[in-house]
Amino acid sequence: MPTPAAPPVRSKVHLRAFTETAPVSQVAAVGGFVFANKGSTLERWSADGQVLELSSVHGLPGAHVLAIAADPKRGWLWIATDGGLGYYDTKNESFESMRGSPLATELGFGTLEVAPVSASGPGAADAIVAPPSTPAAPPRAIALAAATDGGLWIGHPRGLFYASPKGGWTSTAIADPVTALHVGRDGWLWIGSDRGLIGRDPTGKTFPFGPAQGCEVVTVRWIAAAPGSGVIVVGEDSSGRQRVAISRGGPWASYKLSPNVRWNAPTSFADALVVMTNDGLYAVRAGPAPGPEPLSRDGARLLSVNSGGKDVFHVTRLPAALPSGATTLAATERELLVGTQELGVARLPIEARQPIGWLRRAAMLDGAGSLTVLCQAKDDCWLATGAPHAWRWRGQSFAPAGPPDDIVLAMVRGTGGVLYGLHRKPDARAIEISKIEGETWTPTGIQLETPGPGPEVSFARIAPGGLLWVGLRYRDEGELRPWGVATIDLDLGAVAYHHASLDPGERKKGILPVPVGVVDAAFLGEDEVWMASRQGAVRMVGETVTVWNEGMQLVSELLNAVAVTPGGLVFVASPDGVGTFDGEHWRFPAQLRFTTNDLALGADSRLWLATDRGVAIFDGKKVRRLDVRRGMVENQILDLTIDEFGRVWTRGPRSLAVITP
Repeated sequence: MPTPAAPPVRSKVHLRAFTETAPVSQVAAVGGFVFANKGSTLERWSADGQVLELSSVHGLPGAHVLAIAADPKRGWLWIATDGGLGYYDTKNESFESMRGSPLATELGFGTLEVAPVSASGPGAADAIVAPPSTPAAPPRAIALAAATDGGLWIGHPRGLFYASPKGGWTSTAIADPVTALHVGRDGWLWIGSDRGLIGRDPTGKTFPFGPAQGCEVVTVRWIAAAPGSGVIVVGEDSSGRQRVAISRGGPWASYKLSPNVRWNAPTSFADALVVMTNDGLYAVRAGPAPGPEPLSRDGARLLSVNSGGKDVFHVTRLPAALPSGATTLAATERELLVGTQELGVARLPIEARQPIGWLRRAAMLDGAGSLTVLCQAKDDCWLATGAPHAWRWRGQSFAPAGPPDDIVLAMVRGTGGVLYGLHRKPDARAIEISKIEGETWTPTGIQLETPGPGPEVSFARIAPGGLLWVGLRYRDEGELRPWGVATIDLDLGAVAYHHASLDPGERKKGILPVPVGVVDAAFLGEDEVWMASRQGAVRMVGETVTVWNEGMQLVSELLNAVAVTPGGLVFVASPDGVGTFDGEHWRFPAQLRFTTNDLALGADSRLWLATDRGVAIFDGKKVRRLDVRRGMVENQILDLTIDEFGRVWTRGPRSLAVITP
């Protein structure tokens, strides 16, 4: 008699959701497009929600985008990469590359060496031409600002530089690491560094601004247009305290914040400067508040710390709930754009509480049909979704891996910890099995074939004895058809196919009468295999196969998944709920009578369920749910698996999530 597991102690879980492969580091809106910089990719989003991934095909140099900056006047987006610098013209939808130069090479912007740099641009008196040398490593952080004359200001760890399509590359006398740049409406260039603020007037003269001039910010984080007019600078004073300094062409006024929340990123929107903090969005406007400022824990005030200036500003908290993992902020004429760590770009009207839409590429989910997760370390996991590429997760981002042109259907860990990948070319009729060593996929010579094209995998499991079990299916005039099970001895390269047949001769050949519609398998020791199929629940002991269907206690025989406890208790998932088998009887508990697409058993005996209403967690007595109200991106969950560290990974139509119990 199987032994039911004792219910574990209820505990909280940590949820992390993904739709994107990499964080959004910058967002810019120009020429009717929204651009999202993800480092390894640059996405261009049109007003109708269509995305174009800009690459070398469109003239983009380099493999990594370092920074972007909009030039709204010309409809340009300046793009700095590790392979060069140029601008994307939104009117012509084309990329124009800057001439390479020794100076550009020295700064880490490509390797081209052409004619000496012309000294005709701003700062010409300070121009130097660097000699040819080994290309520098790309800088970790740079700041860009479009110049009023069509050129570009570049804030670099080695100082301030200027580049122009007409005049080439030029250095300036400012050699301190530049942390922020801003070009004012009056033509002044404002340069921030970790040693203070510098203003450069339209004639090229520079002026330092510090405490003596009323600007208490000595370590600059960002600079923006002040509400109304002028410039606002945010950073820290000489004691490391956050300060805000504002000038409207006259004396500087410096402020502290109450409460002292960190101002992370700004964007101008209508008459306000919208500021992103760790706990929400605030609008800074010129003039006194329109009414009495309420005493609220959510409020914020600018309190003067010196006598400079007479400007009055008021701060109001916006109603929006900041998306999880917010990284950067921008705006169109109609809405705010919030870049995030893992969820893309949120479209957020200034008075809305929740995003009205998202700009999400969801590259890992294009064409996905399954989910496999294998981890070599806590922050080093392989993922396959039945779509192009496998993916390597390093804790913060996903990088494509595996055969570049192949569809990766599944991955398994064989004996001795060896990893294997099951993959095929898009038009191939056979599935290949490769051994994975580091980043290298080496074909084993083993192939799995089906009667039709486009073979796919419904599951891949390693049995306790080391035999690989694979559920197969294929396309027949566009319709997906099942094709039983293949068992593979990875050491010998031997493949056997099993599926029910009316031919008695096949049984003599060792072909077991396994239902052709098998979609999942679980193992109880070395001799007993349980399978979920479209014909019911299947138990195979040795060569004896038993099938339970709707005429034999099952509420539904269209099963989606199966799991077995070490004590022999069996769980099956179906559109009509979860069934349990205790060795004698099937039961469908009332609290589990909901559509279940997949299931898995945790090491603590909790049952994790993928449902159309989020993830359900069953501890033997009660069901708890994780859904969009609790951090999931979407409620429909299609696949679910548990990795080597006990984390639960889920796949929805457009998202992945990892749940740490």
